[in-house]
Amino acid sequence: MNTNHVSRFGGINVRTIVAVCTVVLTAGCSPFGSTRVTLKDGETYEVNTVRGLPVSYSDRRIRVLDLGITAHFIPGKADASPFVRVLVANLLVEGQFEVTVTTPLDRSASAILKATGPGRITLQFFPQADYPLVWEGIDQPGVHWFPFHFRFEEKQSGFYFNVIQWAQMDDRTWKEQSELVEPLKAQYFKK
Repeated sequence: MNTNHVSRFGGINVRTIVAVCTVVLTAGCSPFGSTRVTLKDGETYEVNTVRGLPVSYSDRRIRVLDLGITAHFIPGKADASPFVRVLVANLLVEGQFEVTVTTPLDRSASAILKATGPGRITLQFFPQADYPLVWEGIDQPGVHWFPFHFRFEEKQSGFYFNVIQWAQMDDRTWKEQSELVEPLKAQYFKK
């Protein structure tokens, strides 16, 4: 007597149906992809994305948690834009690093920062008031892409590694951020 009963539907094994359905469902709903981005200089890049947003860089040395913007008010400069770029990451290697940040959005832009690992790092760079080309067009309609290259160098040992991380923002989000900052800016400079 055969004790191996396999349900069949139209001559097809049920396990096969489940496997085929799983493949079809996950392939059709995959959140991973890539987006072709052309910058204002005409250079085109393929950016890995998850649900349309840039994938955060991660390897055995660093895990990028966020690349966004924040407001940083400067005393005596009420008219200046308070926005700066910010990278938040978990640095997984030990050392005192000099971090050089560059971008193809403005080939003359460069910032040198310090980071200590291991641990969480927050690096602020390219304030809008000082680097307008890096921010150019952010208030225009549509989706805007921002690539940044980070070179982490441990000066004592000479060990280094590179990270390329993309950020993306649309004009609606930019407008919301700007509107949120205005009352804070007024309050800060009222003191």
